[in-house]
Amino acid sequence: MVKLSGGCLCGSIRYTILQQPILAYTCNCRFCQKDTGTAYRSALAILNENVELIGKDFSVYTYKSVEHGRELYKNFCPDCGTTISLKTERFPERQVIMIGTLDDPSQIELSTHMFAEEAFDWVEFPKDHVVYPRHRINDDGTTASPIE
Repeated sequence: MVKLSGGCLCGSIRYTILQQPILAYTCNCRFCQKDTGTAYRSALAILNENVELIGKDFSVYTYKSVEHGRELYKNFCPDCGTTISLKTERFPERQVIMIGTLDDPSQIELSTHMFAEEAFDWVEFPKDHVVYPRHRINDDGTTASPIE
């Protein structure tokens, strides 16, 4: 595995990813659009035990989704405000790390996209990528069907 590490803008928080991520993806949902202030979030899904944090403790903002009622926990640097990770009530054993906080984001190959039905009109998905209309996992835990 290629060593993945990163941190916030000011350097108060650093992290190392100890195992291969579960998935690299973009999410085009309205929450991710509002939270990032842009068209989508690019992130790595990782089991919690596979992330080693160094430095200051995160500040945490808890958001309760009006769509599904579950909580999302945004973890960010208390000094510079950089969002490093996001945890969710739905998947407590894992977190997502923002790809833009990696020291070398070019190490990541991304080919999965979620919430395409909420994407801005000008967002285009490469033809050879896997694109889901909503989440890649249905509410009942089964795998969702990608867009053909």
